[in-house]
Amino acid sequence: MQLTAHRGFGDEYPENTVRAAREASRFADAVEIDVRRCGTGELVASHWENVELVTDGRGDVTDLSASDLAGLRVDGSDFGVPLLSEVLEVVPPDVGLTLDVKSTEVVADLLALLETVPNDVVISSFDPDPLWRTRMLEESMPLAYNFGLRPDANFLTAETIGVEHANVHWALCFLTDIVERAHEAGMDVHAWPVATRPLAWALDRRGVDGIVATRPLGRSARRERVEAEPPTAATERGPS
Repeated sequence: MQLTAHRGFGDEYPENTVRAAREASRFADAVEIDVRRCGTGELVASHWENVELVTDGRGDVTDLSASDLAGLRVDGSDFGVPLLSEVLEVVPPDVGLTLDVKSTEVVADLLALLETVPNDVVISSFDPDPLWRTRMLEESMPLAYNFGLRPDANFLTAETIGVEHANVHWALCFLTDIVERAHEAGMDVHAWPVATRPLAWALDRRGVDGIVATRPLGRSARRERVEAEPPTAATERGPS
């Protein structure tokens, strides 16, 4: 079962920051980061449109410069709202990336940025429009549709787009047949947000393919296996 770090384990580390991405990469198979465009045009890592919800600043991300955002304190830490490129640089190549897109207009620039990124990448969104745009521009990019609380309508949208992953609230995995339906349609199921090991265990028993966790729940089996392998010449050198 794949372990994805929600906002870089945002319950444990300052969410969507360089520190969160770096620390989460030690434990998770993949790191999930939110993507927005700031007032000076750069792509930045932020779930919230209004920075007051997670920093010591005020205003909307779309009205603030990249420099302004970098100078804020996320969750009371010494880390500001970073450029997306800064976050991607600290995630090792063998750790996956799930990039949650908040608006359609960032898709083209995001895909251009990802051309130099060696990691396996999934583009996700609650809004189907960014997923449609991604499919049009890069047909082979894996997509994940984030389900809301209308699983029937969400499932129809996911099937129509042809996404590879269905990201669903964990409760739907127990209260509905969404796991079976998604598997029958060829989609993996990733449950969110997961904060405890007992819940992760129950979801594993339920047959989900992955969990999106808000805090470290121990190293994933894959990370333990990777770290136990003898280093190759490439891994000794690190990313170029």
